[in-house]
Amino acid sequence: MSIKSNKISIATKVIIITILATSIKPLITPNLLQPAYAQTQPQIRTVTPSLPEYCAPDKYKSFFENFVRGQDYQGKETRLTYTADTIEVREYENPSNLIEMLNKKDDEFSIDLRDYRWVQLVPSAVDNSPYTRLQIDLIRINNNTFRVNYIKAQYAYNSNRGGEEYLDYTYGEPGAYIFEHRNGCWNLTQKLR
Repeated sequence: MSIKSNKISIATKVIIITILATSIKPLITPNLLQPAYAQTQPQIRTVTPSLPEYCAPDKYKSFFENFVRGQDYQGKETRLTYTADTIEVREYENPSNLIEMLNKKDDEFSIDLRDYRWVQLVPSAVDNSPYTRLQIDLIRINNNTFRVNYIKAQYAYNSNRGGEEYLDYTYGEPGAYIFEHRNGCWNLTQKLR
């Protein structure tokens, strides 16, 4: 009798193992297509466009120059691309006070470059120039934030030093822009006035 019970228990074990193996098989087989057919199917690739070099956190000065120009050296638009959807307008003297929120399409970024000089594209009240010169200070606040302080400025030339230009005085109200590193690049997020 011991021989018969042994045969029955072995047969029961084989049936149980067979049932388990057939229920696991679809989980183990990831591709149910025939190998030849699977090779002819197009492969789907997710291509992430590479960000410009000036998007790196330590290239904030280069980023700002491209942002001010409105496009980079490859002709890619920068201002609208790297401006947050909403810009917080805050007080210059007390940035914790929120004045208003602007849609990025409604913001008028006021700094430009003309002849390698920082300017605002408004006529100068000082020297009848078609634009107003600015003094700019870029300040790195932390790894993810930099601030651009600006104020109207008058420059003069030093005749003793070969006509070298120097800051004569500043005037008017100061302003600032805050840029934060988001989604792999710098973005204009706040305006202080």
